[in-house]
Amino acid sequence: MIGDRLRVRFNQPVIVENHAGASGQIGLNRVARAKPDGYTIGVVQITNLALAPFVTAKLMYDPQKDFVPVVEIAENYLAIVSNVNGPLKNIKDVIDWAKQGKREVKLGSPSQGGLPHLSVALIAHENGFNVQNISYKDVGPIVTDLASGQLDLGVSSYTSLAPSIQSGRVHLVGITAKDKFLPELPAIGDSLPGYSVPGWNGIVAPAGTDPKIVEKLNTAINQILAEPDIQEKLKALGLIPTIKSPQQFAELIKSDTDRFAKLVKDIGFQPL
Repeated sequence: MIGDRLRVRFNQPVIVENHAGASGQIGLNRVARAKPDGYTIGVVQITNLALAPFVTAKLMYDPQKDFVPVVEIAENYLAIVSNVNGPLKNIKDVIDWAKQGKREVKLGSPSQGGLPHLSVALIAHENGFNVQNISYKDVGPIVTDLASGQLDLGVSSYTSLAPSIQSGRVHLVGITAKDKFLPELPAIGDSLPGYSVPGWNGIVAPAGTDPKIVEKLNTAINQILAEPDIQEKLKALGLIPTIKSPQQFAELIKSDTDRFAKLVKDIGFQPL
């Protein structure tokens, strides 16, 4: 949707190429090797930019050296869920249950070392209990295994778990970052001050791109993101639109990079 609006604003073709695979790393590698003239930009997310250096054994690019941040597009959040008939109703219940019984919490998530896994690992690490992460290809089996008692918690994007939450198949323990559009959803940070783990996506250009070009792209994309119909389309996808400068996006990337570098080291996670 952004590509179409850029085409109109710049009065020139905008070609969107989808290079799937390796959590977007294949496409980003092409961006990293492209000429830094502003004509090649790439969509990134927290997983393949801020987390990848610490959870991926053989990364195709250097996130800190190969790109220049252009703009953040939107943020989202994850849902942590439990058995609807179980004792874990909120995050304080989880912490008390795990610590008092000296239990290792069995967690179902979409991957090892992904944001869902690490968002719960961060809670565990900061509150003195352990998590055993079990990866699933889809949320359906996570919901099934929660109901049968094989898992204590599940975590994935809120949009993927919302049908099961709303139908009463699972209980919402909390979301990993506040949603200003749905303030009634319980945020983990309400009980654990300082905790906020949003996902995000944005746009980067190859390192060496002229700052004036970066600013021009940032201004144009932010203007597009401010358009009401674009905001509604993003919200329908479970995304919270943001308006940030290149410098603000760079600060976000650095903050999350530093945060998860420390966490991965502290919990002894081995890159895959």
